[in-house]
Amino acid sequence: MAKLKLKVAKSGRVNPQTKAKGFAARVITNGTAGYEDIVAEACHNTTLHKAEAKVALELCMESVAEMLKQGYIVDLGPVGKLYPSCTSGWVEKAEDLQLASVTPSLYYRPADEVSAAIKGATLQWAKETDEDEEGGTAGGGTTTGGSGGNDGDDTGGGLPSGGGDEVLTP
Repeated sequence: MAKLKLKVAKSGRVNPQTKAKGFAARVITNGTAGYEDIVAEACHNTTLHKAEAKVALELCMESVAEMLKQGYIVDLGPVGKLYPSCTSGWVEKAEDLQLASVTPSLYYRPADEVSAAIKGATLQWAKETDEDEEGGTAGGGTTTGGSGGNDGDDTGGGLPSGGGDEVLTP
C-alpha cells in the first residue's frame, strides 16, 4: 500500500461551546474517486473489461445499501466495516431518554491496513492555492462546528470499543 500523504490547512472555526474564534486543522483532499475511477483502477493490468467491472461494483454497492437498510453490519473486507448506529444526548435516567432525541447514523471502522495507513500518514501544510473538492482553499473561511469527524461526543452508537471511528450522518 502506498504511503498516505495528507495536505492540511488551518481553517477558521468557532468553538460551539464557548463561541470563541480560533483555528483547527482540516484536510485538503485530492478530489473524489468516483465509480469510473475505481473501475479503471480495478481493471488495470487485468483481462476484466471496464463495463463488467462497473456492473459488478454497482451490484456490490446496491447489496451493501440493502444490507444496511436491513440493519446488518456490513464487512467491506480490506476497506473496513459499516455499522448502523444512532446518537443521542446523555440523560441521567433511562425513562428520560425519548426516541425523538435519537438520530440514526452510520459508523465506519477502517480495516487494519487502512487504519494503519491513516495513522502513519505524512502531514504537510497545504499551500494557499491548494483547493479541495468542495471548492474551499487552504486559506478557507470560518465555519461553526467541530472538526468534521467524531468530536469525542460519546453519546451513542453501540460500536465495539476502539478508536478511529468516523460518524456519518444522513
